[in-house]
Amino acid sequence: MDSEEWTIYNGLLPAIKYNPAAQEMHFNAAALELLQLKIKLDLNPFVELITPSLWQQLLHLQQGQSKLIAWPIAAPQPSRWLLWTAAHTPLAKAPLFFQITDQTSLGRAMNHWQHQAQLATIGQAMAGICHEVNQPLNAMRMRIYGLQAMHQGAGIDHIDEHLAALDSQVGRCADTLSNMREMVGHQSLNLARFNVAKSIERIIQLLKHPFSLQQVKLCNTQISADMAAKFWVFGQAQRLEQVLINLVNNARDALEDEAHRKAPASINLSLNIEPNEGIEGVTIKVTDNGPGIPLALQEKVFEAYYTSKSAQQGTGLGLALCRDLMHDLGGNLTLASKPGKTTFSLWMPTAAIAVPAFPP
Repeated sequence: MDSEEWTIYNGLLPAIKYNPAAQEMHFNAAALELLQLKIKLDLNPFVELITPSLWQQLLHLQQGQSKLIAWPIAAPQPSRWLLWTAAHTPLAKAPLFFQITDQTSLGRAMNHWQHQAQLATIGQAMAGICHEVNQPLNAMRMRIYGLQAMHQGAGIDHIDEHLAALDSQVGRCADTLSNMREMVGHQSLNLARFNVAKSIERIIQLLKHPFSLQQVKLCNTQISADMAAKFWVFGQAQRLEQVLINLVNNARDALEDEAHRKAPASINLSLNIEPNEGIEGVTIKVTDNGPGIPLALQEKVFEAYYTSKSAQQGTGLGLALCRDLMHDLGGNLTLASKPGKTTFSLWMPTAAIAVPAFPP
């Protein structure tokens, strides 16, 4: 170990050294105390502790880059947030160092900010939610009126069929409210396995009606049941849906701003299985036929606090936060735009990927 490595690893700051050649983990005393580890873990137990997805993200941090991680990982609600900073220049099979600091106040503030943005996102989807609940309620009311009239007359025939129809409408209301609760509720920050196709169906259901009132067609590319079964990822459905709703709302706003349109306004969500740097993953594309984003602004739109909207528009969830949320889920968010077509592409690794032991 040279003098620089010795300083990093044996300083007062908690530090971890990973040797990819020997597949070994080393913790200094301060790191063991901060992570509340009673013993020094080998590589496999350590990766299991922080989850393979997070380990993969840590391995790809460049010199000076940091990642804020909720801790403990397995807790339903974390008590601390730890900032992991790469203190190395990554080379193939060279030792990797991570210095760790307790940034709980920052983590709580960011979590609160994300939740507030999420509430704003749900607020914009509320018209669709109300429509989805109101339709079955009206159907139930009409059927109940019919049953009352039949009861006052010759009696009710086929009562089982009527009760089954009412139960179906109740179930539709319950499903809508359950979807809303999943999207807006405080959930564990831990990753779980979920199907992206279901998330897209949920978003279409919530937003299709209010968008149609604004003369914007919202649709998704139809996929077979066999294909839909392949779109499983590790992450948080709640946060992915939050990002997708923001992208769809941004597309709608861009479409509304275009005064001279040659084709009906439309937004399409599509799903594909695509590799990224040799890793199989799911790609979600949000495409609109709006005016496009000028090349000079295509990277600027991802900067924090940048907006081209008025104070009355938007969900409060900027594209910078959307990109950060995708990184937290082990994925990425990219943009391609030209006049008449803008596509935001989200990529996440599939649930069955094998995590590499060191960066390629």
